[in-house]
Formats: sequence, C-alpha cells, structure tokens
Amino acid sequence: MIAKQMDIRSNIKKYFDIAFDGEPIHVPRIGNKNVVIISEKEFNRLSQSKRVLSYAELLNSAARSNISADNSTHSLKEVNLEKLNIISRFKDGWDGNEASAFNNAIIVKVRSLIETLVVQPEVFPTAMESIQLEFNNSAKEHMEIEVGIADEIEIIVVQRGGKENEERLVFDIEKICSRVLDFYG
Repeated sequence: MIAKQMDIRSNIKKYFDIAFDGEPIHVPRIGNKNVVIISEKEFNRLSQSKRVLSYAELLNSAARSNISADNSTHSLKEVNLEKLNIISRFKDGWDGNEASAFNNAIIVKVRSLIETLVVQPEVFPTAMESIQLEFNNSAKEHMEIEVGIADEIEIIVVQRGGKENEERLVFDIEKICSRVLDFYG
C-alpha cells in the first residue's frame, strides 16, 4: 500500500494497524527519501534473515579459507564438511539473537548425509536449531531439506512456476539420497 505523508499524519492509527496486520505501507517523500512502515514482527523477521545471511556468508568464507590454506582446489563436499565443523562450534546466541548452539546429533546426521550425497547442497545453519540443505536443478527448481533433532526431516520443493510442495520423511539416508537424485532427474 502507498500512502501520502499527510494521510499518515491524519490517520496514523489506521496505517499502523494495516502495517501490524502484515501489509507494508510505502510512504513516498520529497527527494526520494522514501520510507516503509512495517510491523515489529516483520522487522524482526527481516533483521534475523539479514543476520543469518551475513553469518552464512562468513561461514562460507571461513570454510573455504580453512581448507584452502595450501591453495589447492577442494571439492564442495570438503567445503560442506568444514562448514559443518564450524557450525558444530557455534555457541548459544551465535546469530546475535537467541539461537541455540547445535546439538551434536544434528551435526552427525548432516555429516552422514553430506558424506553420502552424490550432489552436494549449499549448507546453512538456521536459528531454529536445524541445518538446511539447499539444491537447485537445471529446471530452475529449488529444494530445501531441513534437518533437526527430530527423526523427521522436512523437504520443500519450489517448482519453476512458484508452486511449493512440502513433504516430511523419516530421516533415512538412502531415501533422502534417492529423493535428491529424483530432484535432479
């Protein structure tokens, strides 16, 4: 929604309620000094996403530099295993907020997956005590596998047109590897 500054002033409660309900309010201003009013919940979500992305970039950089000390080429599997080593050392509050340190059982499960997968994912820690594995295929589809402490994993596939399919599987390395190979067709 777009609202003029003078409308915001005269109806501030109305616009705050709209933003609180999830719709951002774009406020154009002179000199292109535009602002957006969003709810605190959305602000916190965006802030957390920004912190996690920054952490993922640092993690990628640290993993690559830790294993590239000899300047030789290393496989994505080696980079992923080093990322996992770094993630395993995270302390409570690693995301600059309230994310917990990772339980060793999660690290062991993800390590076993990385060591077995034919196609390597991008590996990301989440603030929800899980590790996310992301894959992109040539059909421009995206698959995420979220591994947590529970025996069940969540798989989300976003198809080219944007349609999402979600499924849950019991953690079984063979089934997960088969599901990844199916994704790549």
